[in-house]
Amino acid sequence: MASYEREHPQSATLCAVAVEITELSGAGISLTSAGDESTKLCTSNNVAEELMDLEITLGEGPGDEASRSGVANEESNLMSPESSRWAVYSPEAVAAGARAVFGFPVRIGAVRFGALSLFRDTPGPLSEAQTSDAYLMASVIGRAILAMQAGAPRNTLSKELEGHSTFDFSVHQAAGMVSVQGSLSIKDALVALRAHAFASQETSSALAQRVIARQIHLDPTSGTWQETLRRNNS
Repeated sequence: MASYEREHPQSATLCAVAVEITELSGAGISLTSAGDESTKLCTSNNVAEELMDLEITLGEGPGDEASRSGVANEESNLMSPESSRWAVYSPEAVAAGARAVFGFPVRIGAVRFGALSLFRDTPGPLSEAQTSDAYLMASVIGRAILAMQAGAPRNTLSKELEGHSTFDFSVHQAAGMVSVQGSLSIKDALVALRAHAFASQETSSALAQRVIARQIHLDPTSGTWQETLRRNNS
């Protein structure tokens, strides 16, 4: 963990405290926009970072569900899940090293900020004390985000939060282009971007950059992704 924090100095504090308080293997915090789009605020270690990237790319997982529903959730044994609600996320999370995952909404009253995602490298539910501590940590995170966001213009991130988060406007720009290309809503275009990014084993940001550079596009007739770089170079 020490080496991770040296490489990611801005990501250490809130997530590291969440791990220490809950006595789990790792933590990640996501911010959620009004359009239900998520961006990573911090992660405590490399596995937590991989799990957070999975949630953001796939649009499913404990943090994503907690943020959307406003209710805490858990999967205490990813090796033998109780349901198939995260059909794609669960096996990928196991491959990353997680055996149990937990999501807690980060909110103050009716205002949603995002979610706290936690994982353990062994199966098993949280104890009552851990659950209570996770709720407390989610409340602390909400108040910390509120304080950092104070004074920022509406619908924008404060410079302090923007410095910590990995918000990438290129994903939204690319979604707009895909929306036009495939005659899709912005929401469906974002889903298409995430799905193709996952299938091609690249990040949503990397795919978005290729869409913006017109190296790849969504064919409106077939509904499939087409590489255009070679055509442009020919």
